[in-house]
Amino acid sequence: MSEIKYSVIDHHSMWGWPKQNTTPEEAEIVFVWNDFEKEDDVKKWQGQGKKVVVFEHGWNSFFDYELNNKPHIADGYMALGVNSKRSLIRAGVDEKKILVSGNKNFDHLDFNPKENLVPKVLYTTLHWFSDRRDFNNRKLDSIINILNPYSDIYVKTMINSKVDIREELRGEWFTDVYENKTLFSDMAKNLSKYDIILTPKESTFDFVALLCGKKVFRIAEQDEYREKGDPKTRNILPLSRISTDLLFDEPEILVDMKEELAESSNINDILKWAKNL
Repeated sequence: MSEIKYSVIDHHSMWGWPKQNTTPEEAEIVFVWNDFEKEDDVKKWQGQGKKVVVFEHGWNSFFDYELNNKPHIADGYMALGVNSKRSLIRAGVDEKKILVSGNKNFDHLDFNPKENLVPKVLYTTLHWFSDRRDFNNRKLDSIINILNPYSDIYVKTMINSKVDIREELRGEWFTDVYENKTLFSDMAKNLSKYDIILTPKESTFDFVALLCGKKVFRIAEQDEYREKGDPKTRNILPLSRISTDLLFDEPEILVDMKEELAESSNINDILKWAKNL
């Protein structure tokens, strides 16, 4: 382990490298999941002579700077892939401040691909900035009404993704995303059970499903769940209508997945880059 002292402010267990038992006050480099939401802290650390680096804390999260005109105040940014790097540059971030680092969490997603005789469909409930129970209920009702006679339907939930559990469901998969060291390996392992993933918008979980070769379909427009003032998000899947065709169709992906996620960097290489920002 490098002698450079660093501290990590994690979010949703996204930091994929080793952590030191070092506080931000003791560290030379502070890795943080966001800078514009932690602006006071970031500026305090910078004022103390520390380098502050934002790591992409969820797939698509760096597009916030471009799509929602968020300020970029950190010293550096660790992008999952070249597509998020390009978005940062379009948002005005100096290319020299960006490292395409990938993320160790995605390096070893072990799963056992299999196909069920009766398709298993998993609805990924919307995790949003405010309660979207009514939206999730409407989507789940549509899925049950159209697909229930021909498939087994399950629901994926986490904190703040509320939905009413119905008797027609075959099961619920709840994920604890906080300080969960096995979060990503568990995702990959459990995804092996399902054939089709239906999502309102593409999330980190859906990205993992795509990496595992699962069929993922986006079944909502942003206007269905966004309120005035809510942030815009990025889509890489076309809108699909909920129908029995989804049980047989192959999903269309609008980007090159190799440009979404790079090979992960070594922590010592990251520290050397960050130290010289």
